[in-house]
Amino acid sequence: MKGKIKDILIRTFKTFIQGFIGALIVILPEGDYTSTDFLKSALIGALAGGVCAVMNLIIQLLESKKEGIYHE
Repeated sequence: MKGKIKDILIRTFKTFIQGFIGALIVILPEGDYTSTDFLKSALIGALAGGVCAVMNLIIQLLESKKEGIYHE
């Protein structure tokens, strides 16, 4: 059970990193790193990555519970 939860958390973290890096790739060519608009864009990217990660976490936990792998 703990191994499955650990696996889900690792995959959730990976999903967050993938989403955040994808967003950074889009905004990096824009240029002005001293601008607050750049910081806002980076934070929006982090937020989007976080939403994807949480969604992945919830889906994985629900699937594990449905399969009977995760017991409370």
